[in-house]
Amino acid sequence: MSRRMAKVISTELLDNKDAKWINLVKITYEDENGQIRTWEAMKRPTRPKGSTVDAVQMIAVLQKPTGPELLLEKQFRAPAGKIVVEFPAGLVDEGETPEQAALRELREETGYVGEVVPDRGGTRPILFSSPASSSSSTFLIHLSVNPDKEENKNPKPELEDGEFIECFWVPLSNLYAECRKLESQGFAIDGKVGVFAEGLEMSKIWPIA
Repeated sequence: MSRRMAKVISTELLDNKDAKWINLVKITYEDENGQIRTWEAMKRPTRPKGSTVDAVQMIAVLQKPTGPELLLEKQFRAPAGKIVVEFPAGLVDEGETPEQAALRELREETGYVGEVVPDRGGTRPILFSSPASSSSSTFLIHLSVNPDKEENKNPKPELEDGEFIECFWVPLSNLYAECRKLESQGFAIDGKVGVFAEGLEMSKIWPIA
């Protein structure tokens, strides 16, 4: 039985007092010339105390004899009005580290059990997805997925009510072409996935010695 396609029905202004996940704020700041200016932006009210980021994005990789493959998701996103191809991701909960959040979200959204790959630079950079319009920040956490683990042979997601997520694997060597194909089929490509794919493609055009 095919699933009904999600669609946007209406869009209206939302007062901050009625908003749960995102607030609209006015920022007052002083520019380089000492002039006082204001800026409109979005701010998440959900960041846990003590956390340096709002969310985590996961680059989950499974090593196969044919080469590494990347775990991606297809999920309808109302602001885009389309099904979006994106990395597994989620908000950091109170009392957990970003690494714990990454492992939890991976299991909840995809059913896979992963292992954190230590960051080779020592400290992960904080990434701002849209700094001109939002203070929302994230860590990009690398995870390895062991196909021999029992839980990963038949993964069972633990989706929340209203979550409809389709997971799929893409060979890293073919990610750029796959993104272009999916976009031509009407899917939206999340910016982080798109930039990651562009970086891989660029490394083929201009190999780094």
